[in-house]
Amino acid sequence: MKKFLLSLFTLACVLTGYAMENGDNPQTLNDIIAQESKNKTDVSYDQHMRRIWGKTTYLNISYNKTTLSSDELPLGGATVGSNEFKNKFGMGIQWGKTFNLHKQALGNAVFFGLDFTWLDLNFNQYDKADNITPGYGEATGLEIKSMPWHNKKTTVDYGLSVGPSFTLYPFTSLHSNATDNIRLHGYFHLGYQGEAFIIKEVGNESQYAWGHGLFTAFGASLTFNAVGLGVEMRNDNINVKHVDKDEFGAQKMKFKEKTTRVYLQFRF
Repeated sequence: MKKFLLSLFTLACVLTGYAMENGDNPQTLNDIIAQESKNKTDVSYDQHMRRIWGKTTYLNISYNKTTLSSDELPLGGATVGSNEFKNKFGMGIQWGKTFNLHKQALGNAVFFGLDFTWLDLNFNQYDKADNITPGYGEATGLEIKSMPWHNKKTTVDYGLSVGPSFTLYPFTSLHSNATDNIRLHGYFHLGYQGEAFIIKEVGNESQYAWGHGLFTAFGASLTFNAVGLGVEMRNDNINVKHVDKDEFGAQKMKFKEKTTRVYLQFRF
C-alpha cells in the first residue's frame, strides 16, 4: 500500500511540474504539428541559402580598354624616349574562387573572404601610334637598333592574383527565393604576370619582347544566381626586355599598363 501511494505522489509531482512549465497554455497536437512544420521550413531555408552561398567559383569574360606607356623607350645608345599607346581591341578571361573565412554569413547577409584567381589571361591589339616616339630613327651609325614601339603591336599576358574580398546578400531579410540570389562582391587583388609583346615592322616582319611584374586590381560584381556583370580597374608595372639582345640590346624598360575591364561573370 505504501509503494502504491508513493507512486501516485511521484506521478502527481511530475504532472504538476509539466503544467507549471507550460503555464496556462499547454501544448496541443496542433501546436506540436505547427512547431514541426516550422522546424522543417527553417531547415529547408537554411539548405536553400547554403546552395546560394556555395557558388564561390567565378569565371569572368571581359572587354578591356588598356593604355600602355613608358618613359624608357631606347632610341639607340643611351638615348631614351617616351610614348603612350591605347589599344583598339582587348579581351580577357579570369577563373578563380572565393574562400570564405567563416561558414555562416554574418547577419545572414555578409561574408568576408580571400579570392584566389589562378587564371588571368589577356589579349590586346594596338594600331600604329599617331605620334612616333620622339627621336626614333634619328640616331645613325649605332650598332644597337631601337625597336619601333609606335608600330602595330599585340600583347598577351598571363597572371595570377590573391586578395581580400567581401560578399553581400542585401535582401535576405525579405526571405524571398528571388531576392535571396542577389549577390554583391567587392575585392582588391595583388598579382604577378608575364607578358609577351609582338611588334610589327615593314614587310610583315615582327620583333619580340617580353616582360613581367606586379599588378594591383580592384573591382566589384553584381550577380543574380549564377550570372552577373562586373567592372575592374587594374594597374601593372612591367620590366620589359627585347628577345633579340644582339640587335636591340639587353637593357630593361619600365612600362605601365592601365586596364579597365567590364566583364560578364558566371558563378558555380
